[in-house]
Formats: sequence, structure tokens, C-alpha cells
Amino acid sequence: MLPTRQFIDPEHAATSDRRRRFVLRLVACAITVALLASTVRAADPEGCLTCHQYRGLTRIGDDSKSVAIFYVNPNYWDKALGPHAHLKCTDCHQRGEVEVFPHNPTTAVDCSRVCHLDGPGGVELRFSHDRIDHFLSQSIHGKDALTEANHLLGDPLRAGQSQCLLCHDEPVFRRAGENRLQAQASLGRCDSCHDEQLPKDTRYAYWHVHARSEPARTNLDMARLCATCHSNAAVRAKFDLHDTTASYLVSFHGKAALLGSQETASCLDCHVAQTQNVHLMLSHKSAGAPTNELQLGDTCRSPACHRAAGEKISTAAIHLDLATSRGAEFFIACLFVVMIVFTFGPSLLITALKMLHEVIGRHDPAAHGNLLRAQKLLALPGPRHQLQRFTMHQRFQHWYLVLCFVTLVVTGFPIKFAGSDWAAWVIGELGGLPMARLMHRVAGAMLIAGLFYHLGYVLLTVRRDRKTKGIVKAVLGLPMMINPLDLKQMGQLLAYLIGLRRGHPEMGRFNPEEKFEYIGVFWGTIVLGTTGVLMWFNGETTRYLSGRILTIAVLIHTFEAFLALLHVGVVHMAGVVLDPGVFPASKAMFSGQTPAGELAEAHSAMLAQVEQQQGGDGGEGHHG
Repeated sequence: MLPTRQFIDPEHAATSDRRRRFVLRLVACAITVALLASTVRAADPEGCLTCHQYRGLTRIGDDSKSVAIFYVNPNYWDKALGPHAHLKCTDCHQRGEVEVFPHNPTTAVDCSRVCHLDGPGGVELRFSHDRIDHFLSQSIHGKDALTEANHLLGDPLRAGQSQCLLCHDEPVFRRAGENRLQAQASLGRCDSCHDEQLPKDTRYAYWHVHARSEPARTNLDMARLCATCHSNAAVRAKFDLHDTTASYLVSFHGKAALLGSQETASCLDCHVAQTQNVHLMLSHKSAGAPTNELQLGDTCRSPACHRAAGEKISTAAIHLDLATSRGAEFFIACLFVVMIVFTFGPSLLITALKMLHEVIGRHDPAAHGNLLRAQKLLALPGPRHQLQRFTMHQRFQHWYLVLCFVTLVVTGFPIKFAGSDWAAWVIGELGGLPMARLMHRVAGAMLIAGLFYHLGYVLLTVRRDRKTKGIVKAVLGLPMMINPLDLKQMGQLLAYLIGLRRGHPEMGRFNPEEKFEYIGVFWGTIVLGTTGVLMWFNGETTRYLSGRILTIAVLIHTFEAFLALLHVGVVHMAGVVLDPGVFPASKAMFSGQTPAGELAEAHSAMLAQVEQQQGGDGGEGHHG
């Protein structure tokens, strides 16, 4: 009899092959787990990290668009990186759903469910976040508000997920303010008792207490979190809110937060009372809210903030929106915009026209003769001394002003533009925000002191001349005092630059442009100094004046500083550095001696005066 033929089912063979490959994978996984057994057992007694420790553990959603990531960092438990490090997975996830593999469909984690923790000596402890639910139910961020916000944000939370996840992610311990050596020293002291005699995980307990004694987020991270809703157009429209996050970030406190300061006020510092739970945040209309108009003064004057301030400090605007405001601040801003246009604008126009003349090669017909006259006079000791426009004392005052101004710009404008990367870099190079503020205030005090010194210098000049001229003529005769002739010459200069006048107007030792800049320094120093002192001593200011003065002072200080930088950085520097007649820099502020080309063009009347005193004949090129 022939043997019966065995027919093999192809599908059965393929299934068997898949099973063999699956078994081989399990064996390989088991070997890997055995190699990592010590870490896994220490961090995960239930063995969940056997699979979840791999970064590639993901699944594409049924909609083929979403991706679920199931990776869990084992270091979180092994190194006690956060307050959940002593929890088992089944303290949050339903045991019946995850104890089998593959897992059963899992329900969303309920953050308020009771956790059964292993206490000292094996005694079970029960813990729950249900008190947080109680606080939230009484706050402005109640369940209904969070549900509506989640919907308006595009439903980032799935149905059934805990509303806590709208604001919270996996918490980790903040280790700011203490380095590793300090931490090890503290842990060593703890272990003196908490070892075999009083066993305790001192590393976890230390960082738990250390982290919970400080805010869980940095000030800037807190602003970003609040911006999730408070900068969302749909949420703001629904709850009738303005963009409080944006207005906070442009405020004094917000700029400090952008530059990394943890000492400045954050959202929670103002909107949550010091002794209250942060989840119990009340509307400013509620009587017990720290932002209520009856409580706001004490909120600002807390021991951690403006403890020496007056009650009126609460009227300073923290969430000022100039675009929608129509108060005094808005009109001050408009006024300074007009000032910038009508002061910097003409100066910029004249500077641009001068540069255009250099490019096209247009010169005053008398320029060559004036240049020869200047070179001739400068070659003689007597006239050379008479043509020296600045004494050593005046040059010292100028460089003193330069030092103050540059320091103020370098330390002040990074704070103004705190959200820029370059600003953070500059502040970091200066040693941090506290050092930058200190340098700014010292430079400001030096600038004010320099102003008073110069006023004394001017008064001595007036006192010397009043005996022969009288007090009024002595004041009006000061070299930098603007007079009707200066206004006339400015008109003539503009006419020459636009082609309506053939020759450049003859100007003396100090031309009208220099006089206007000089008056601008006086004006700017007084305005910047006054507003700076008000802000520096804000506590004393608000004891007698409304806190709104501080808001106005910040606006005026900012706009005036911007105006000063425009004039000095563009107009003045173009005249003393970029002008071909003085490039790469005017020697006048180094030696006091003005170059011949500059004398010939901008101070021809001074040349004529010195030449006349020397008994000269006027020379060619002089025109009346």
C-alpha cells in the first residue's frame, strides 16, 4: 500500500511561522528585560516599563492622523524626578484594564481618584486631589468655564479626560536656586538620621519639599500657560476678556519675566492671595479677590513686592492696552509721536539732504576759498588757538555725557525690547537683570549729577558776564543760547539744501544744529531724570501721588529715550562720524580743534571773525 500523502495548508504554515517569530521576539525582549532588570524593578514594581521604556512605542490613531505615544521615561521613577515618582501605574490607571496584555481599552485618568500609597512600615496611605476640585468649583476657573474653554481651544482634551490636563503636564521637581553640591550636603545631613534607624527616601523627600516651597513654574512659563486661554481670540470673545498676557508682557513686570527674573510679579502673585490655594482664583469683582479694588493696594504692598509703597500704587496700570485706551496714557503716546515727527523729522531731512549733496558733489561756491582761509589760520599759533571751539573742561563734560548715555542705552533698551534674543544676550553679558538695573540707575544718577554740574558751570559764566552786560544780556549771550539769527540761518540752510539758495549760510562758533542738540540734551536729561527717579523710588512716589503717575512716567521715559537715541544715533553720529569732512571721527572732541573742512563749511563766520581780528583782508571766497 502506498503511504498516504500529507497535504500542508499554506495559511496554517504562515500562521505557524508568525507564531515562531513572535516567540523569538518575546525571548529577545525577555533577555533585554533581564539585562535591565535591576533598573526596572527599582523603578517599576508592576513591570509596566518592560515595554513602556522604549521611545518608539507609538500607535497611529484610527483616523490615520493622530499618533499616540506610550513612552514613559524610567528616570522619572528611578531618579525621583517628580512628585509622582512614588506612584505605581495602577494608582492612576484602572488595574483591570492594564494588567493584561494586550491592554483592554483604557478609560481616561481621573486625577481626583483616591491613590493607595505605601507609607512607612508598609502602612497604606490614601491620597486624593479631590480638594483641588473643591477649590476650582469656587473659583473663576470652574468646571463649566474649563469645559467651554476646552471646546473653544479645539478640544485638546478628549471626552472624559481630567480637566487638570488643560493646565498641567507631568510635574517635575524644580531645582532652581541650589546646585548639586549644596543638595548633596543637605541630603548628607538628612541621612545622618534617616538611614537604618529611621528609614526614608531622603532624596525624594528633600526635593519634594524643596520644589513645593517654590512656584511649580517660572514666571515666564506661567505667562505662557495663562496665554493658552487669555491670548486666544475665541476664548476672549466668549468671556469678554482682553489679551491680558500680551499687556502683562509689555509691562514692567512682564519685561523682567521675559529676561528670566524670578523676583518680579507673576500672574499668580497678583491674582491669588498669599494664604490661598492657587486653584482658588477669584474674579476681580469678588470682594475677597486680591485684585479687587479694595484689596489691590495690599496685594501690591505685600512683603515680597512693594512693601514700602503707598496704597495708591495699586492704580498703576499693569494690563495697559494703549491701542484701546483713550486715557491720559494714550494722548501722551500720541503727543510723543508728534514730537518725534516734528523734531527728529526735520533733523533727519537735513542730514539726508547733506549726504545727498556729498553724493552728487554739490558744494558751496565759497567752500574752496573758506578752506584755504581755514588752513592758513590754523597754521598760525594765535589764530589756531582762537579757532579752538572746545576747551579741555568742555571736552571732559562731553565724554562724561557720552559715558552716561552709552551706559543708559546699553542697559535700558534691552529691557525695553525684552522679548528679543539680542536683549537677553546683552542682559546675560552684563551679569543678569539685577546688575543691568543697578548699572542703569548709577548711570542715570551720574547723568543728573552732570546736569547740575553743567548748570553750575553755566551760572559761573553768567555771573562773570553780568557785570558788563547785565543779567538778561548775559543769559541771552551764552554761546549755546538760540537766538532769532539761528532760526533765520536754519531757514537759509534748508533753502540751500533743496536748491533754492546758491550759497551755504555763514555760521559762527556754534551753528544752529549744534545749539538745538544742546537744548535737546537739557530737555532730555530733565525728562529722563525726573521720570527715572519717580520709577526708581516708586514706594516714596506712591505715598504722595497716584500710582498712575508711574504708568505715565514709564511711557514718557520710554518715548523720550527713543527720541534721544534717534537724534544721537542717527543725526549726531552722521555729523561727527560719517561726514566725509571728519570721517572716521571729528577731532574736535579729542583735541578741541575742528578740522579745516568742517570750519570752512559750517563755521565760515567764525573764520571771518578771527581773520578780521588778525587784520586780514578777508581772502577770496568770503561772501556776505
